[in-house]
Amino acid sequence: MNNRFKLMSVLTAFIFAVSIYLVGCVNYDQKTTLKEDGSGSMKIHYWSSMKNFSMGTTLGKFEFDEAKAKDKYKSSNTDVTSIKVEEKLDDSTKHVNIDLTFKDINKLSDAKGFESAKVTWKEHKDGMELKYILLQDTSAAKQMSASDYKVTYEFTMPSEIVSTNGTKDGQTVKYSYTLADLGKDIEMTTVVKKAGGKLCGLIGMVMGTMLIGFAYYSQRKKK
Repeated sequence: MNNRFKLMSVLTAFIFAVSIYLVGCVNYDQKTTLKEDGSGSMKIHYWSSMKNFSMGTTLGKFEFDEAKAKDKYKSSNTDVTSIKVEEKLDDSTKHVNIDLTFKDINKLSDAKGFESAKVTWKEHKDGMELKYILLQDTSAAKQMSASDYKVTYEFTMPSEIVSTNGTKDGQTVKYSYTLADLGKDIEMTTVVKKAGGKLCGLIGMVMGTMLIGFAYYSQRKKK
Protein backbone atom coordinates (compact mmCIF):
# COMPACT_ATOMS: atom_id res chain seq x y z
CA MET A 1 0.00 0.00 0.00
CA ASN A 2 2.85 2.34 0.94
CA ASN A 3 4.69 1.56 -2.30
CA ARG A 4 1.57 2.26 -4.32
CA PHE A 5 1.04 5.51 -2.45
CA LYS A 6 4.64 6.53 -3.08
CA LEU A 7 4.29 5.69 -6.77
CA MET A 8 1.13 7.79 -7.05
CA SER A 9 2.87 10.65 -5.26
CA VAL A 10 5.82 10.48 -7.64
CA LEU A 11 3.51 10.40 -10.67
CA THR A 12 1.49 13.33 -9.35
CA ALA A 13 4.65 15.33 -8.73
CA PHE A 14 5.91 14.47 -12.22
CA ILE A 15 2.66 15.51 -13.89
CA PHE A 16 2.65 18.74 -11.89
CA ALA A 17 6.26 19.47 -12.85
CA VAL A 18 5.53 18.83 -16.53
CA SER A 19 2.42 21.01 -16.47
CA ILE A 20 4.40 23.86 -14.87
CA TYR A 21 7.10 23.49 -17.52
CA LEU A 22 4.55 23.63 -20.34
CA VAL A 23 3.11 26.91 -19.05
CA GLY A 24 5.85 28.77 -20.90
CA CYS A 25 5.81 26.81 -24.14
CA VAL A 26 3.43 29.02 -26.15
CA ASN A 27 4.09 31.85 -28.62
CA TYR A 28 1.44 34.58 -28.54
CA ASP A 29 0.49 37.33 -31.02
CA GLN A 30 -2.34 39.84 -30.53
CA LYS A 31 -3.48 42.54 -32.98
CA THR A 32 -6.06 45.09 -31.81
CA THR A 33 -7.96 47.74 -33.77
CA LEU A 34 -9.38 50.35 -31.41
CA LYS A 35 -12.17 52.87 -32.05
CA GLU A 36 -12.60 56.26 -30.39
CA ASP A 37 -15.47 55.03 -28.18
CA GLY A 38 -13.36 52.18 -26.76
CA SER A 39 -14.90 49.41 -28.84
CA GLY A 40 -12.97 47.49 -31.45
CA SER A 41 -11.81 44.17 -32.84
CA MET A 42 -8.94 41.80 -32.22
CA LYS A 43 -7.05 38.96 -33.87
CA ILE A 44 -5.30 36.48 -31.57
CA HIS A 45 -2.86 33.82 -32.72
CA TYR A 46 -1.01 31.47 -30.40
CA TRP A 47 0.89 28.28 -31.15
CA SER A 48 3.18 25.61 -29.73
CA SER A 49 5.07 22.48 -30.70
CA MET A 50 3.01 19.30 -31.16
CA LYS A 51 5.30 17.44 -28.76
CA ASN A 52 3.83 19.50 -25.90
CA PHE A 53 0.35 17.97 -26.22
CA SER A 54 0.98 14.48 -24.87
CA MET A 55 -1.06 15.34 -21.76
CA GLY A 56 -4.08 17.01 -23.39
CA THR A 57 -5.08 20.18 -25.22
CA THR A 58 -4.34 22.65 -22.41
CA LEU A 59 -0.95 24.33 -21.98
CA GLY A 60 -0.98 26.46 -18.86
CA LYS A 61 -3.58 29.18 -19.43
CA PHE A 62 -3.94 28.42 -23.15
CA GLU A 63 -6.61 26.17 -24.64
CA PHE A 64 -6.00 24.35 -27.92
CA ASP A 65 -9.50 22.89 -28.11
CA GLU A 66 -11.92 25.00 -30.19
CA ALA A 67 -14.86 24.96 -27.75
CA LYS A 68 -12.68 25.63 -24.70
CA ALA A 69 -10.74 28.40 -26.43
CA LYS A 70 -13.96 30.10 -27.54
CA ASP A 71 -15.37 29.89 -24.02
CA LYS A 72 -12.21 31.48 -22.62
CA TYR A 73 -12.41 34.57 -24.82
CA LYS A 74 -16.19 35.03 -24.76
CA SER A 75 -17.96 37.33 -22.29
CA SER A 76 -20.81 39.84 -22.12
CA ASN A 77 -18.27 42.36 -23.45
CA THR A 78 -16.58 40.22 -26.12
CA ASP A 79 -17.98 38.20 -29.01
CA VAL A 80 -15.85 35.52 -30.70
CA THR A 81 -16.70 35.82 -34.41
CA SER A 82 -14.26 33.19 -35.69
CA ILE A 83 -12.01 30.49 -34.27
CA LYS A 84 -9.79 27.93 -35.94
CA VAL A 85 -7.50 25.26 -34.49
CA GLU A 86 -5.07 23.66 -36.92
CA GLU A 87 -1.98 21.49 -36.99
CA LYS A 88 0.90 22.28 -39.33
CA LEU A 89 2.85 19.22 -40.35
CA ASP A 90 5.74 21.11 -41.96
CA ASP A 91 7.04 22.28 -38.58
CA SER A 92 4.96 20.06 -36.23
CA THR A 93 3.13 22.94 -34.52
CA LYS A 94 -0.44 23.45 -33.38
CA HIS A 95 -2.11 26.83 -33.89
CA VAL A 96 -5.17 28.67 -32.62
CA ASN A 97 -6.53 31.70 -34.51
CA ILE A 98 -9.30 33.76 -32.92
CA ASP A 99 -11.19 36.79 -34.25
CA LEU A 100 -13.31 38.74 -31.79
CA THR A 101 -15.01 42.08 -31.22
CA PHE A 102 -15.34 43.97 -27.95
CA LYS A 103 -17.73 46.69 -26.77
CA ASP A 104 -15.40 48.34 -24.28
CA ILE A 105 -11.67 47.69 -24.02
CA ASN A 106 -11.82 48.79 -20.37
CA LYS A 107 -13.83 45.61 -19.67
CA LEU A 108 -11.59 43.28 -21.65
CA SER A 109 -10.58 41.29 -18.55
CA ASP A 110 -14.21 40.17 -18.11
CA ALA A 111 -13.16 37.30 -20.41
CA LYS A 112 -10.93 34.66 -18.80
CA GLY A 113 -8.46 34.87 -21.66
CA PHE A 114 -7.58 38.44 -20.63
CA GLU A 115 -7.37 37.94 -16.88
CA SER A 116 -3.64 38.67 -16.96
CA ALA A 117 -4.22 42.08 -18.58
CA LYS A 118 -5.18 45.37 -16.98
CA VAL A 119 -6.49 47.78 -19.61
CA THR A 120 -7.63 51.42 -19.49
CA TRP A 121 -8.78 53.76 -22.25
CA LYS A 122 -9.38 57.22 -20.83
CA GLU A 123 -9.01 60.95 -21.40
CA HIS A 124 -5.53 62.44 -21.20
CA LYS A 125 -4.34 66.05 -21.26
CA ASP A 126 -3.09 65.46 -24.83
CA GLY A 127 -6.13 63.49 -26.01
CA MET A 128 -6.90 59.83 -25.20
CA GLU A 129 -4.61 57.33 -23.51
CA LEU A 130 -4.49 53.55 -23.91
CA LYS A 131 -2.65 51.73 -21.14
CA TYR A 132 -2.35 47.96 -21.57
CA ILE A 133 -0.54 46.24 -18.69
CA LEU A 134 0.51 42.60 -18.81
CA LEU A 135 0.60 41.37 -15.23
CA GLN A 136 3.71 39.44 -14.25
CA ASP A 137 3.79 35.68 -14.78
CA THR A 138 6.84 34.43 -12.91
CA SER A 139 6.07 30.76 -13.58
CA ALA A 140 6.34 31.38 -17.32
CA ALA A 141 9.29 33.77 -17.04
CA LYS A 142 11.40 31.30 -15.07
CA GLN A 143 11.22 28.50 -17.65
CA MET A 144 14.60 27.48 -19.06
CA SER A 145 13.38 28.14 -22.61
CA ALA A 146 11.45 31.34 -21.78
CA SER A 147 13.62 33.51 -24.05
CA ASP A 148 12.75 31.33 -27.05
CA TYR A 149 9.01 32.09 -26.94
CA LYS A 150 7.69 35.35 -28.37
CA VAL A 151 4.91 37.59 -27.07
CA THR A 152 3.88 40.34 -29.51
CA TYR A 153 1.20 43.03 -29.37
CA GLU A 154 -0.01 45.45 -32.01
CA PHE A 155 -2.50 48.31 -31.59
CA THR A 156 -4.04 50.27 -34.46
CA MET A 157 -5.27 53.51 -32.94
CA PRO A 158 -8.31 55.60 -33.96
CA SER A 159 -6.33 58.81 -34.56
CA GLU A 160 -2.87 60.37 -34.74
CA ILE A 161 -0.40 59.12 -32.14
CA VAL A 162 1.01 61.81 -29.83
CA SER A 163 3.34 59.62 -27.75
CA THR A 164 4.04 55.94 -27.09
CA ASN A 165 6.61 53.63 -25.49
CA GLY A 166 6.23 51.20 -28.40
CA THR A 167 7.40 51.22 -32.01
CA LYS A 168 5.18 53.54 -34.05
CA ASP A 169 4.22 52.92 -37.68
CA GLY A 170 1.60 55.45 -38.77
CA GLN A 171 -1.37 54.93 -36.45
CA THR A 172 -0.15 51.48 -35.38
CA VAL A 173 2.05 50.70 -32.37
CA LYS A 174 3.98 47.44 -31.99
CA TYR A 175 5.55 45.70 -28.99
CA SER A 176 7.69 42.58 -28.90
CA TYR A 177 8.75 40.58 -25.83
CA THR A 178 9.71 37.08 -24.78
CA LEU A 179 8.24 35.05 -21.94
CA ALA A 180 11.36 35.88 -19.93
CA ASP A 181 10.18 39.51 -19.80
CA LEU A 182 7.07 38.50 -17.85
CA GLY A 183 9.03 38.35 -14.60
CA LYS A 184 7.54 41.80 -13.93
CA ASP A 185 4.53 43.81 -15.10
CA ILE A 186 4.85 45.09 -18.68
CA GLU A 187 3.20 48.44 -19.39
CA MET A 188 2.30 49.45 -22.95
CA THR A 189 1.14 53.06 -23.22
CA THR A 190 -0.01 55.15 -26.18
CA VAL A 191 -1.58 58.61 -26.26
CA VAL A 192 -3.51 59.79 -29.33
CA LYS A 193 -5.27 62.97 -30.36
CA LYS A 194 -9.01 62.98 -29.90
CA ALA A 195 -10.53 61.89 -33.18
CA GLY A 196 -12.93 64.85 -33.14
CA GLY A 197 -10.27 67.40 -32.20
CA LYS A 198 -9.43 68.49 -35.73
CA LEU A 199 -13.08 68.66 -36.72
CA CYS A 200 -13.95 70.79 -33.68
CA GLY A 201 -11.05 73.09 -34.49
CA LEU A 202 -12.18 73.39 -38.09
CA ILE A 203 -15.75 74.21 -37.05
CA GLY A 204 -14.40 76.87 -34.68
CA MET A 205 -12.37 78.44 -37.47
CA VAL A 206 -15.36 78.43 -39.82
CA MET A 207 -17.64 79.96 -37.19
CA GLY A 208 -15.02 82.59 -36.36
CA THR A 209 -14.63 83.52 -40.02
CA MET A 210 -18.41 83.76 -40.43
CA LEU A 211 -18.71 86.06 -37.40
CA ILE A 212 -15.92 88.32 -38.67
CA GLY A 213 -17.54 88.40 -42.09
CA PHE A 214 -20.94 89.18 -40.60
CA ALA A 215 -19.50 91.99 -38.47
CA TYR A 216 -17.69 93.46 -41.49
CA TYR A 217 -20.85 93.28 -43.58
CA SER A 218 -22.90 94.96 -40.83
CA GLN A 219 -20.41 97.81 -40.54
CA ARG A 220 -20.43 98.42 -44.28
CA LYS A 221 -24.22 98.35 -44.36
CA LYS A 222 -24.37 101.03 -41.64
CA LYS A 223 -22.12 103.29 -43.69
